[in-house]
Amino acid sequence: MVLRKNRSNINQTRKELGVTLIELLVSLVIISVILVPILGFYNYSLKETNIKHQQTQLRFLASEEIEKIISLPYFDRSIEAYGSFAGKTSFYEKDDYIVKVNVILLDPATGEVPEIYPVSREQDTRLKRITVSVARRDRVGGQVDMIYLKSP
Repeated sequence: MVLRKNRSNINQTRKELGVTLIELLVSLVIISVILVPILGFYNYSLKETNIKHQQTQLRFLASEEIEKIISLPYFDRSIEAYGSFAGKTSFYEKDDYIVKVNVILLDPATGEVPEIYPVSREQDTRLKRITVSVARRDRVGGQVDMIYLKSP
């Protein structure tokens, strides 16, 4: 009789120590419910970090282009804008970026485009609005626009 009690105690202990399939599935569901939002937030954070990095690169490139324009003399041919109300627009590519430079003459009194737009250097208003726009070819990070007002 003593032997039977020991065997039954051993069998009960094994049953208490084991994990059933239901318990295992419940624990997996609980872990999944906790991990899915954490992984989603991690993915979102990586995506946002990449976009912010791209925007920083766009700002840097636009600043670099504005600095080049600032260093040019006022009457430099590359930033002349005579003859059209739209001014002068030029595009060029730099690595994976598209750079647009727009130069428009403004009336210094109003800050607006003059009603009679200058067609020559003699009619120059002595104020230019230079807009530099930079965007990636794949449009990641959006577009950055910087405006600089230049006078002689």
